[in-house]
Amino acid sequence: MIRLYHGSTVDIDHIDLTKSRPNKDFGRGFYLSADRQQAWRMGEFKALTEGGNPVMNTYLFDETALTSGELLYLHDNLRQNNSCNSCNSV
Repeated sequence: MIRLYHGSTVDIDHIDLTKSRPNKDFGRGFYLSADRQQAWRMGEFKALTEGGNPVMNTYLFDETALTSGELLYLHDNLRQNNSCNSCNSV
């Protein structure tokens, strides 16, 4: 299990891709980072551009899901294809 982070302006207990924007860098997805500072900076950026306060969402991720085809691994970030059954909010 590895710890991954998502910076936002809201608490996210359950990942729901229907709420994600379709025109992200790599398409619709829920973007996570192993770099806590990078995720925090994204939360600060969202707060600055969209209002609100930065929030750090933390997840424990089961790396064995990478071999199931459920997720795509892009450089040092993860992109989901559908809801993540392998991510648990911490």
